[in-house]
Amino acid sequence: MKTASTHRWSLLTSALLLVAASTQASADNSCARVSTFDVAARSDNLFQAVLISVDGELPGPTHADSWRIEPGTHTLSVAEAIDSNRFSAISNRARDGSQGNRYKELTLVAEAGMTYRLAARFYPDKGNEVRSGGHWEPVIWKTSAEACG
Repeated sequence: MKTASTHRWSLLTSALLLVAASTQASADNSCARVSTFDVAARSDNLFQAVLISVDGELPGPTHADSWRIEPGTHTLSVAEAIDSNRFSAISNRARDGSQGNRYKELTLVAEAGMTYRLAARFYPDKGNEVRSGGHWEPVIWKTSAEACG
């Protein structure tokens, strides 16, 4: 038989468990993510991008394809990794990284609990503008609500 004290204890325990679950859910959504996982549609001229830095800092582990960031405004420094078969041999030599304008910046306003998929948008009609960087731009091509823990 439950006493009033046991019943109160049971209610208190249930309430604490709900608060803990809610706090964990909030913690999982207290950040955002930037992803370069390469699943963008080539038919949309979207290719893999390389995240060089976030607000001037290295984004995290080398060879990762997703990085945790704080919600807010960030400046992403990005390089393109467009398939080399999209360019002539001369253009590919120009893409070797020797010129100083290889990276482009993208401003991202990140919301908590969101993942932002980053890609390089290729402009095929500007394939001869490799030296100036006019052949591409960094874009967020997809966003999705995902807990980040």
